[in-house]
Amino acid sequence: MASRLFRLGRACYRHKWVVILIWVAIMASMATAAATLQKGFQEQFAIPGTPSDDAAVLLMKNFPEQKNPLDEAGVTVVFAAPPGHTLAEQPYRDAVQQVVDQLEETVPGLEPGQRFGNPVTLDPQLRSYVVEQSTAAGLPEETAKADAANISVLSPDGRIGYLEFSLDVPTASDITDTQRDTIQAALDAGTAAGVQTEAGGAAYGEPLDIKSTSEIVGLAVAFIVLIFTFGSVVAAGLPLVSAVLGIGLGSTAVILATRFVVLNNTTPVLAVMLGLAVGIDYALFILSRFRTEYRRMPRDEAAGMAVGTAGSAVVFAGLTVVIALVTLSVVNIPFLTYMGLSAAFTVAVAVLVSLTLVPALLAVAGRYAFGVKIPGVGGNPLRGTAGGTSPAPAPEARRSKGRAWVRFVHRYPALILTIVVVGLGALTLPVGHLQLSLPSDNLSEKGTTQRASADLLREGFGIGQSSPFLVVVDAHDVNPAAESLAPLIAAQNPTGEEETRAAAAQASFLQVVQAFSTNADVKHVQIIAPSADGKAAQLLLTPRTGPHDPATTELLRTLRAQQSALEAATGVTLGITGLTPIQQDVTNKLSHAMPIYLGIVVGLAVLLLLIIFRSIMVPLVAGFGFLLSVGAAFGTTVLFWQDGLWNIVGTPGPLISFMPIFLIGVTFGLAMDYQMFLVSRMREQYVHGRKKGVPPGYNLVETSVIEGFTLGSRVVTSAALIMIAVFVAFIDQTLPFVKIFGFALGVGVLFDAFFIRMGLVPASMFLLGRATWWIPRWLDRLLPTLDVEGAALEAEWERRHQARAAEQEQALADLTLDAERD
Repeated sequence: MASRLFRLGRACYRHKWVVILIWVAIMASMATAAATLQKGFQEQFAIPGTPSDDAAVLLMKNFPEQKNPLDEAGVTVVFAAPPGHTLAEQPYRDAVQQVVDQLEETVPGLEPGQRFGNPVTLDPQLRSYVVEQSTAAGLPEETAKADAANISVLSPDGRIGYLEFSLDVPTASDITDTQRDTIQAALDAGTAAGVQTEAGGAAYGEPLDIKSTSEIVGLAVAFIVLIFTFGSVVAAGLPLVSAVLGIGLGSTAVILATRFVVLNNTTPVLAVMLGLAVGIDYALFILSRFRTEYRRMPRDEAAGMAVGTAGSAVVFAGLTVVIALVTLSVVNIPFLTYMGLSAAFTVAVAVLVSLTLVPALLAVAGRYAFGVKIPGVGGNPLRGTAGGTSPAPAPEARRSKGRAWVRFVHRYPALILTIVVVGLGALTLPVGHLQLSLPSDNLSEKGTTQRASADLLREGFGIGQSSPFLVVVDAHDVNPAAESLAPLIAAQNPTGEEETRAAAAQASFLQVVQAFSTNADVKHVQIIAPSADGKAAQLLLTPRTGPHDPATTELLRTLRAQQSALEAATGVTLGITGLTPIQQDVTNKLSHAMPIYLGIVVGLAVLLLLIIFRSIMVPLVAGFGFLLSVGAAFGTTVLFWQDGLWNIVGTPGPLISFMPIFLIGVTFGLAMDYQMFLVSRMREQYVHGRKKGVPPGYNLVETSVIEGFTLGSRVVTSAALIMIAVFVAFIDQTLPFVKIFGFALGVGVLFDAFFIRMGLVPASMFLLGRATWWIPRWLDRLLPTLDVEGAALEAEWERRHQARAAEQEQALADLTLDAERD
């Protein structure tokens, strides 16, 4: 493969304008297609096949006029009078009515429901209607009044009220700017009139507002790091150009994909974040190798050699990232699969751009590829006071920091190993109380109207108001002879088979209400809507706890256990759905899938490294280090973003459910990047040392680790700093999940690059000694040979170079001999 990549890099260098025009044409085509064909992103996190999804199917089967709860485009507007006042007082009553009228008159596609109106006048009407309907159905008056109180839209003290309506759009994500603006205008009018007016709900969540400042900050920091790496403004700019093209292609492809599949709105953000980081790093590795090679060979061959050697490592590093992201599909969660595939495609594009566009850009720059040099930076000489320059430092001096560090590790390997293992292990401990959830109004940033509306509802109606369960009872196959239903059927005095079956259906509804009401964490259960044929019903179950409380999760588990018993006893089919159960099911499935995925990626890491480095211990140490860095990244994220350590995070709370599994995939890929680029240099030195010997004072393993680390640490350090800068820059975004991802990936890279790859890995190699590169002979024969370091390519070039030099010497000798004869 290295030879093919050599030819590719050389060809791209020689045909630079063709390569550049091809990439420009592809970018223009993708941008045009994305702009004209895209359908936009969605906000749902559904997982087909979960109990809540099955319940939603049951709901739509029996209530075909009703939308899937995930597609419901509902908006909740909450009003609050000043403390000590009520909404029934003037001018607050008129202010609320003004908002109601303005919403009804100006919001396009508004669909008012039973709870739309001024809460002050609507609440008594709703209560009266519920009591009348419930008592007419045979319920005791006390139960009817309790049902009415549970759906009240005005708080007991009269200070807080709310209304609800839906928008006539396919899903909550399809709300238009006009609808959002008119709703906001009505909220502003209410606030101006003296009533606190806030809004939330599925159709009025925080808009996906991605600020471009994150990419700009990331690119700016990367540019500074690259200047210190190469000491050249031109060289520092080349990786940025290739990275921007890569993420441009990746992001437009993701946008275009919405034409064919439903993608979550987090998908492009994560693809851009990862694509930008790896795009810069991969170009950096190739450019760094080119700087070494062009001093000893023609520039076109130097470009080929850089692509053949560093490019081989880039291919395998990119392949590990792609495999890790594609493997997300094994957990069988559609939105997570699409996120992984989108990010994997962006990484694959970054690899292709680095292998082809970077050589072409080097050809365009020509001898100015490392031009506009910064004196005293990146190995450049300092300018003298009289216009001269100080001599350039030797390569060993320029690498003195890396060499000094690895020699320190060599002196105290056990100490370094202990500090890393104990330190990162301690940071892993907070993972024990990790809490996961999905975005909701309750977890929105403080200061947003969504969070304010959720807080007001909790204050006025209790925390359970924000976590309702919708229970669907399908009694078409109810068993009229069920023993548990007999008393309730008899109380209805049915005559004939049809009346008995109808009575059995009503009895099953009541039995479900009674059974679910016995749970201590259930505040209230009531029948809210029978089906047209009377053989199915919807029940509203209100918990005493909030949607992100562990007690709510336990309650859902208890209810589903009761569900199985009720179905077996009565013959009905039950389902529990609603936004809260759906979110809990998504979170639970992701949590259960995480250990499986972790096992897959760690096993994959060990296998790939076993093949590449022909060693037993190197893959095991790498896998152990990966677990440490991921655990520490999780723990640190929990400390700051969930527990609110030092109050640095303004709105701490449960972490987004798919963050851990996605973090595992991305961190694994990046960890293998650093392992590949750093340890491949050590392996290269080990192979060369066996042929040429080692200097006195060190054995072969120690020499290979020290020299390999010295050669690779500078570029790995630069790559890690760039990735950290790119990821941390996304903390500035407005959406909480983007902030958390940026932080988690940033600390993950920090721990893995600087603590694991530059601490634990060399320390363990020094301690293991000759066992570092040991592998059983039978296993060595079984494994395929992969020349990731490009050693065979370099050897072939050296042979050709020596043969060419010998031919030139022979030709010169022949000319000299001919001249002497003449």
